Amino acid sequence: MTAFHRPLQFCLLLVLSSLSLCSQAQQITPGEYLSEAAYSKLNITTNSAGKLNFRLESQGEGSCLMKGEIIAGKATLRKSGMKQNCVLRFTQKKNDIEVDGTIDICEQNYCELASITNLYFKPPGCAVPERSQARKEFKTLYDKKEYSAAMAKLDPVFVNCGKILEPLEMGWLRNDLALVQYKLQMPDRCITTLQPLAEEAAMADNVIINNCDRCTDEYNQKYLSMIKATRTNLRICKAGK
Repeated sequence: MTAFHRPLQFCLLLVLSSLSLCSQAQQITPGEYLSEAAYSKLNITTNSAGKLNFRLESQGEGSCLMKGEIIAGKATLRKSGMKQNCVLRFTQKKNDIEVDGTIDICEQNYCELASITNLYFKPPGCAVPERSQARKEFKTLYDKKEYSAAMAKLDPVFVNCGKILEPLEMGWLRNDLALVQYKLQMPDRCITTLQPLAEEAAMADNVIINNCDRCTDEYNQKYLSMIKATRTNLRICKAGK
């Protein structure tokens, strides 16, 4: 009797363990996740049947695009002519998702002059609507000359969301924050906030444009507008010391 129950108990434990692992693998939170500087984007959604689907895009000199279903934390992709599968494993790490697997094979077959990264972030309060709302409230407070309240509204976006913002948005965020720091008589903090842009601000416009081969004319003009604001704000902050 005992000998019979032990294998049965072992089988039950094995089944329960497997179910636990499957459940764990499915605990991936749907949403939009971004790489540092937002050059790569991971979207995870659930369909009506409760299945997890992903879409992974990257921009470089070229682009990447991978999409498919995630089963037990893993996606397997293969197209005509591939000798090996592209395997991606997704692991939820608090608010972030780690991606590993046969990355080289995936990039060789699904990317052209671009790459994917291993870590994608979704910081709390950093979704596009939340950032837009914070910027809107900041402008209202700034226009009312309520500078301390304006900085308190924008600073969390800078601290919490900065790593996932693409360079243009991050550049304007730095300029807005630096300007309100200047208004609060914080010239040193103003200069520190703008420092990562100082090297580009010292370059000629045509050099800046030539640094980005893949950028459109429209993007280049927007980026130059931000750099010109940086030049002005750096002068203001330095003069305020």
